[in-house]
Amino acid sequence: MRSINLIPLVLLLTVHFSKAQPAVFSLQTSSDQQGQFVQEKHLKVLSRPFVTKGNYHYQQNLGLMWHTQQPIESKIKITTDGVSELQADGHFKTLTTNSQFSELLLALFNGEQQSLQQQFTLEQQDNRLTLTPKSAQIARVIVKITLLIVDNGIQQIVLYEPEGNYTNIFLSKMNSATNQD
Repeated sequence: MRSINLIPLVLLLTVHFSKAQPAVFSLQTSSDQQGQFVQEKHLKVLSRPFVTKGNYHYQQNLGLMWHTQQPIESKIKITTDGVSELQADGHFKTLTTNSQFSELLLALFNGEQQSLQQQFTLEQQDNRLTLTPKSAQIARVIVKITLLIVDNGIQQIVLYEPEGNYTNIFLSKMNSATNQD
């Protein structure tokens, strides 16, 4: 009689674990991607998010150019060497040479599952991929990252911070020049 009462629990656990599996995701990789973004920074101390808009251009050999156009214009270049910002004189000034952050973003845009698995535990449920940091160093800055994958491309990135703040990045109008298979 007791084993009959456990059947609903076993069925529930079976359904849960069959939906939340280790990630084997597929992203459309391209050596040249571009599109627009809307970035919402949600801070616990503000009632509304701080919103920025602009466009991005990823080129595999050159990195990611993140061009914020609203509310303030800025250009950020992200490469394997780090992150730099375009100055008024037309030259880029290095903001950080910590390549861990830049390599993470470049791995996302390049669809490098193996690289992401080295630093994160990946779990996919339907078209949502959750990345949880393996190292305490990353976890101090990012608790987890979720990606919404539509048609093998990233449509949304959410970065969760330890203090409860988070950043929502919506990517749209993605164009690819030369697809790689």
